[in-house]
Amino acid sequence: MNSVYNFIKENHMLAVIESAIIRKSFTLNLSKFEIEEVPELLTTCRTLLKLYLSKNEIREIPDCFISLNRLRTLTLDYNCLTEFPRIVCDLLELRSLNLSCNKIRKIPPEIGQLLLLEVFWCNNTGLELLPEEIGNCESLETFGARGNKLYRLPESFGLLTRLKWLTLENNRIAELPEAFVALTNLVHLNLKDNRLTTFPKAIIEHKRLQFCFLNNNHIYNIQNNDLEATSFMKMLKITNNPLAGTTEMLTERFTNFKHVIYADETSPAESDIDEDSESDWENSVATSDLNTTDESDDEREIQDISVMIPDLSKYISAFC
Repeated sequence: MNSVYNFIKENHMLAVIESAIIRKSFTLNLSKFEIEEVPELLTTCRTLLKLYLSKNEIREIPDCFISLNRLRTLTLDYNCLTEFPRIVCDLLELRSLNLSCNKIRKIPPEIGQLLLLEVFWCNNTGLELLPEEIGNCESLETFGARGNKLYRLPESFGLLTRLKWLTLENNRIAELPEAFVALTNLVHLNLKDNRLTTFPKAIIEHKRLQFCFLNNNHIYNIQNNDLEATSFMKMLKITNNPLAGTTEMLTERFTNFKHVIYADETSPAESDIDEDSESDWENSVATSDLNTTDESDDEREIQDISVMIPDLSKYISAFC
C-alpha cells in the first residue's frame, strides 16, 4: 500500500516538475507533497522566479540549488530543516524568503548577501540570535521573527530603514538598541509578549507608525508626555503590563488618549480582519497564511492538482 502511494506521489511530482521545465514556467508550487529530499530534476528548472516548497518534510537543501539563481520568491516553511540552508544566501535575486516553522536556531552571517531581500519570515524556529550582517539587507520592508528566543536585536538593525512591518511577538527582548530610532518608516510594530520593562521612547520618532503592540510586557510606568507624543498612531496597545494604579485610576488617566488601548475589554480582536486596507496593517498575519501565489491560470491548474494529491492518499486503498 505505502509503496504504491509513494510511487504515485513521486512520479506525479516529477511529472509536475517536468511540465514546468518544458513550459519554462516562472512559478512552481510543490507545497504539501511530503517531499523529503529535493529532487535533482527540480534544480534544472532554471526559469523559475517563484518556488513554493511549504509543508513538506525537507531536511536539507542541496548545493545544486544554486542553479535556481533567478528565484525571487522561496518558501520553505513547515519543513524539517535543522539549520539555515546557507546555499539560499547565494540566491542573490531573492526578494521574499519564508523559513518559518523549522528548527533554525541561528541565521548565518551570509544572510547579509541578500541585498534585494524585501520580505523575510522566520517565525517559530527557535531562533536565538540575529547576526550583525542582517543590517546589510537594507531592502527589507517586512520582517517577522515571532515565537522565538531572541533576547536582543543587533545594533545593525537600525540600518533597515525601509522596514514597514516588523513583528517580534513572543520573544525575550528586554530592550531595544539605540539604533532602533532610525526605523522611521514603520507602520506596524508588534512587540507583544516580550520582556520590556520601560516604554521604548524610540517609537515616538516613528511618525508613520499606525499600529503598535506593547501588550504583555513588564512595563511598569509610562509618562503622560510619552503618550501624548504617540498621538499620531491609530492604536497603541499596552494591556497586561504591570502599570501602577487601580483600574479606576488607569481609566481616568488614559481616557484622554483615544489611541491607547489599556484594558482588554476595550480591545478589538486582532483576528477580526476588515475589508479595508487599514486592517491589513493592523492585524498580524497567522504564520500559516503568509504565503500567497499569483500564478497564471494555466499554471495554477497543474499546481492545484499537485497540492491535492497528498490529501487524496486515504482514498487509494479503494482502488487497490
